[in-house]
Amino acid sequence: MSHIQKWQEPKLSWNPAEFNNLTQVVIPQNLVWLPKLFIYNSMETKEMLTENRFDVRLQHNGEVKINMPVFTSVLCRLNIELFPFDTQFCAVALASPLLNVQEMDVNATQPPKDSYFAGNAEWEVMNITVRQLRFVEYGEYRVEVHYILHLNRRPIYYVTVIVVPTFLISALSILGIFSPGSNDGPRNEKVSLGLGSLLAMTVLLDIVAGAMPKSNSIPLLGFYIIVVIMLCAVGVAISMALLGLSRSYIQTERMPSTQAYRILMLQPMKKCAMNGLSHPKFPDLAAIYVQLTEVARAQKTYRERIERSVWLNRVEKEWNRMFGRVDHIFLGIFELLNFLILVLFLRYAFLPVPDLPDDFTV
Repeated sequence: MSHIQKWQEPKLSWNPAEFNNLTQVVIPQNLVWLPKLFIYNSMETKEMLTENRFDVRLQHNGEVKINMPVFTSVLCRLNIELFPFDTQFCAVALASPLLNVQEMDVNATQPPKDSYFAGNAEWEVMNITVRQLRFVEYGEYRVEVHYILHLNRRPIYYVTVIVVPTFLISALSILGIFSPGSNDGPRNEKVSLGLGSLLAMTVLLDIVAGAMPKSNSIPLLGFYIIVVIMLCAVGVAISMALLGLSRSYIQTERMPSTQAYRILMLQPMKKCAMNGLSHPKFPDLAAIYVQLTEVARAQKTYRERIERSVWLNRVEKEWNRMFGRVDHIFLGIFELLNFLILVLFLRYAFLPVPDLPDDFTV
């Protein structure tokens, strides 16, 4: 940061008419008195110029001006509840370590409109507010100045690297869990796909935890990923429940009820008619009759076996149709919930930038 300090030194004033109309001079800073101000909330402060390179501008009326560029790292209180759409207020606080108001008074002014505030890839400097405070310490009035930076986070990195992959993984996970394409076969693959997606989102949550500052509150991005993980976990649980129900209903060897067809808006499949066994007439011969009786008994047993197999296959197909429709319903519900969660999360990106609170403290 670079800030300009001005003060009056009446002893250093002169009459320009007596010095060839000279109104100002530039002299080394070690020839004049300098205000004793330091950044008291700084972790590290480095002057960008050495002491012998600092110059001051002295006006004929005794006004002294100096520009002191410094590199500083300050401590700031962060509120990450709306991360990555958060706005932070960080103050650079200056005060005198010893001088009171009678010995050195400070009058801070707002930065000029043409001041240059440079952010970085993550933060955008929206504004700088200057506050001047007076307080009593050991019976003496002292003054301090706060340069409060309004910092708005740029969320494009987190949206691109974390939010979009999380949404796509959850959408594909829900599509795989409730995809009707595998209803004719086992549903175990759906559960495996859902568990794999949960593992992928857990890895993303670990990345978010490493990118965020430590705090006792869960940020908005963390809430989003946790809710999406819970949504996929509920989807896996429902898929496992449907797997157990489909097996139990198929094992009952009974067709779905009429009410079930009505609720799911399905039509029963038409029953395939089987050609009955013909009973040709033979001459009433005892030997042939005995042989035909044995053949008819074997044919009846084989027919019952085939009819049972056809019936079980038909029952399984009907129940698969029923659960396929249930999968369609849950697929629409969960994809809609996934999209609504994303919309609610992105809604915070369009909130107005908050103003500096009146009770802000360093």
